[in-house]
Amino acid sequence: MVTRGRFLIVSSGALALSLLASQAHAQTTAADKAQSVEAAEGEEIVVTGFRGSLERSLEIKRNASGISDAITAEDIGKFPDLNISESLQRIPGVTLDRTSTGEGRAINLRGLGPEFTLVEVNGLTGTSNGSGGRFGLGGGGREFNFEILASELFSGAVVSKTNLPELTEGGLAGTVELNTPRPFDQKDGLSFAGSILGNYSELADKVNPRGSALISYNANDMFGITASVAFADTDFTSDLISAGSWRAFSNYNTGTRAPDNVRAALTPNVPGLASFRESRQTFGSTLTVQARPSDKVEITVDGVYGKLDGNLLANRNDAALEGGLDSPTKVVIENGVITSADFTKAQQRVGTNFIDTDEEFYQVSGSLKWQPDENWTITPLVGYSSRKTDRTWDLWSFRLADGAGNFDPGTVSYKLRGDFLDLSSTTTDFASNPQAFLFNVLVRRPNSDKDTEFTAKIDLMREFDSALSNVKFGARFSDRTKDRALAQTRIQRSAGVATTVPPSLGNISNLLDFQVRGSKAPGQTLVVNRDAAMAAFFPNGQPVNGTFNRTAFAGSDASATFSISEKTLAAYAQAEFDLGDLNVVGGLRYIRTEQNSSGFSVANVFAVNEQVTPVSVDSTYSFFLPAMTARWEVAADVVLRAGYSRTLTRPDLASLAPSESFGGIDASGGRGSVGNPDLQPFTADNIDFGAEWYFSRDGLIGANVFHKAISGFIDTTSFVENRTFPRQADGVLVTGPITFTQPINGVSAKITGIEFTAQSRLGFIAPALDNFGFVANYSYTKSSADFGAVGDVRSQGLPGLSKNSYNLTAYYDDGRFDARFSYAWRDRYLAQFSDDFGIPRFTDSFGQLDFSSNYNINDSFSVQFQALNLTRAQTINQSTGAYIPYGVSELDRRFLFGGRVKF
Repeated sequence: MVTRGRFLIVSSGALALSLLASQAHAQTTAADKAQSVEAAEGEEIVVTGFRGSLERSLEIKRNASGISDAITAEDIGKFPDLNISESLQRIPGVTLDRTSTGEGRAINLRGLGPEFTLVEVNGLTGTSNGSGGRFGLGGGGREFNFEILASELFSGAVVSKTNLPELTEGGLAGTVELNTPRPFDQKDGLSFAGSILGNYSELADKVNPRGSALISYNANDMFGITASVAFADTDFTSDLISAGSWRAFSNYNTGTRAPDNVRAALTPNVPGLASFRESRQTFGSTLTVQARPSDKVEITVDGVYGKLDGNLLANRNDAALEGGLDSPTKVVIENGVITSADFTKAQQRVGTNFIDTDEEFYQVSGSLKWQPDENWTITPLVGYSSRKTDRTWDLWSFRLADGAGNFDPGTVSYKLRGDFLDLSSTTTDFASNPQAFLFNVLVRRPNSDKDTEFTAKIDLMREFDSALSNVKFGARFSDRTKDRALAQTRIQRSAGVATTVPPSLGNISNLLDFQVRGSKAPGQTLVVNRDAAMAAFFPNGQPVNGTFNRTAFAGSDASATFSISEKTLAAYAQAEFDLGDLNVVGGLRYIRTEQNSSGFSVANVFAVNEQVTPVSVDSTYSFFLPAMTARWEVAADVVLRAGYSRTLTRPDLASLAPSESFGGIDASGGRGSVGNPDLQPFTADNIDFGAEWYFSRDGLIGANVFHKAISGFIDTTSFVENRTFPRQADGVLVTGPITFTQPINGVSAKITGIEFTAQSRLGFIAPALDNFGFVANYSYTKSSADFGAVGDVRSQGLPGLSKNSYNLTAYYDDGRFDARFSYAWRDRYLAQFSDDFGIPRFTDSFGQLDFSSNYNINDSFSVQFQALNLTRAQTINQSTGAYIPYGVSELDRRFLFGGRVKF
C-alpha cells in the first residue's frame, strides 16, 4: 500500500516536471500569441483555468467597498478545491476547522471560531447540522458545515471582513457569500460540463468514485436554466494515540491513598488507541431558473439540495483511569506531571461506537430585480432553508477480566515520550484474547437535529448623478427554529448476574489495522463486529439472558431535548458617495430579535418519583449596528481602505436551551452540561485599515490591519454537583460528583491582527517564467480577554485563534497545462476550552501540502490529478496550558484522478 502511494507521487511528480519543462522552454504558447493579437486590437482577453480564477477574484476584491477576498470557479462546474472550506483557507486570515479524519469541516476567520462567521448560500443563511465533538455529536452551534455540498456546485465565494448595513447580521468575524451557477452568467446557448474522478485513500486502500455534471441553457439573456449534480463515495481513515485530558490523580485515587504529591500530580484520563473509519455518500444538486420578460424585470428562482449518508466506526481500546485506583508504583513526576507509573485496578476496555448519520439540506428562494426607471432598483427575496440530521449512536463496551470474571486484572503502565503516550498492560495487548473482555454495557442514543429558517427581505436602491452615488435601504424578516430530540436506552448486565454470563467479545470481534507513525502501538486492535454482536445479544429480538433493557431515561432524554425559536426583524439604510478617487459607504442597521427557549426541567432524575416539567423562557433584545467603509485610489492601481463597524453573533442555539445533561461511569463521577436561555448576543466594534497595489491583472501586494473589541463574550463556567445516575456496568443507581459546564455572558475581549498578501506571475524576472506564478499570504493575530480566573488559557488566545498562519501556492499555467502545489500552515491554537472534565485542549501547529494538475487535451476534454496531504502530516493535540500530550492522529493521504468534459 505504501509502495503504491510512493509510485503515484513519483509518477505524478515526473509527469508534472516533464510537462513544465517542455512548456517553459517554449516560452510562448499559441494561446499567448493569440492573446497578444487580441490585446493589440483592443479586444478583451479572456483567461481561463487557475490564472483566470485568480484574475476574476482580484477584480472582485478590487471593486469591493470594504475589505474582502474572493474565490471563483476556474471554469464552469470546476472549483479550485474539492471542498469549499479547503479553498477558503487559502484566504488570508482564514484557517480550517477539521473533522477527526482530517477533512475540512468549517472555517475560522480572523482568530474566531466557525460560529462567528455567517455563511449565506444564494442570499439565505446556511442552516447548521448540529454536529460537533470528536464523534460528530453534541453540537447545536450556528456554524455552517461545508462537507455536505461539493465544491462543483458553486461558482464563487466572497469573504467580507468588513461589514456594511446591507449585509445580514450574525457574523461578528465576517460573512461568507456562496453562489451557485446561474444561466445568465453563462454563454448563450447550451453549455455542459462533467467530470468523473477516482478517489484513492491510501490508508483505507480503496478507490471511490466522485463525479459531477452541469448543464446550462441561456436564451440570449431572456430565459435560462442551469442544473447541476455532484456525488461522491468516500472512505475516511484515521488512527489516534490517545492520552485524553490530564487532571490531578486525586480524582481517581479512591482506593489505597497515594502520597499527597502523587495525588496532586496530573495523570491522563483515557490512555489508549482510537480508530476512525467512515464511509460517506454525498449527493448534491442545484437548479436555477432565470427570466427577463422585459428590460426592467429579472426573475430568479434558486434551489439547492444536499444529502449525506455516513457510517462512522469510532473504536477506542483504552485503560481508563476513572476511579477506584490504588496508589501507583514506579511513579516518575516531572513539573507536576506523572510522566510514567504503574497502576492497578485500571479499567481496560474495548469500546466501539457505531454512528450512522442521515443528513438532508435544502433551500429554495425566489427573487425579483425590478428597475421601474433608470434610477430605482427594487429587489425582494423570499426563501426557506432546512437542514435535518438524524443519527443513531451505539456504544458497545467490553471490559477486561481474569479467568474468574473479576474486572480490571493486572498492571497498566504508561510513559510519556515526546508527543506520544506509550501504553502497556501485563494482561492484554488489545490485539488478542478477545474472550477475556466481558460485557460492560450497550448504550444506544438516537438523536435528531433540525434547523429551519424562513426569510423575507426587500432591498431598494436609488441612484443619483452626483457625488451621492446611491442610497440603499431595506428590511428583512427571519423566523428560525432549532429542534433537538434525544433518546437513550441501555442493555446492561442484570444485578446479581455473574460477569461471565452475557456473551464476551470472543466470538463477536474483528481485528482492525492500526497505524500511527512514531508510536509503539500494535499493528492491529480489537474491534466489535456489529452484525455478530447484534446476533449474539438479541438472538430472538430480545436482550440475551443475563441482561436487561433499561429504558427508564425519560428524565435524562427530556433534559437534553429542546426547541429554540428566533424571530428577527431588521431594517437598514446606507448611502454611497463617489468623490473622484474616494468612495465612502456608510449607514445603520437595526435588529430586534424575539427568542423562545423551550425544554424540560427534571426533578429526581432516574428515581421512582422522577418528575418532568415543561419549561419555556422568552427573551427580547435590540441592537443598532453602524458601519462605514472608505476606499481611496490614491494613485494608479493603489487602493487604500478603512472601515468601522459594529457586528454581533448570537449564542449557539444549543447553549440557549433550558436543559441539563450528564452521565458517569461509577461513583467516582462524570461530566455534564447546562444551558442558559438568558444568554445575550456578543458584539464587536471593528476597525480596519488596508492598502493594496494592483500592479498587473493578476498581481497584488496588500496588507490589512484590524482590531476587534468584543463585549459580552460568552464564557464557560464550571461547577461540581452530586447527581444520581445508573452505574455503567450493571445499572445500579449510584451518586457521584458531576463536573458541569455552563455558558455565561460578561467577558470582554480584544483581537488585533495584520494580514499580508502577495501574488504574481514571474514573468518580471524572466520571460521564460511568465507561465509560473505564486500566491502567498501571512496572518498574525493576537487576543486578550478579561477572564476572571487567574491563569485562564483563553487569555493567551481565544478558542480557534492561531497567532501565526500562512498559505503558499506555487503554480504553472500556460492555458493548456496547469499544476500547483499549495501549502497551508497554522500555529498552535486552543481547540476546546472545556474538553473532558472541563480541561482545555490545544491543537499543535499543523501544515498540509496539496498538489493539483490539469491537462487540456483539447477545448472539450481534460485530465486531472490531485494529491492531498502529500507529506502525511499528523494532527497533534495537547491538554492544559502546559501542553501535555493529548493525542496524535494519523491522517490519510488521498489521490484523485480522472477526466473532465465540457462544451
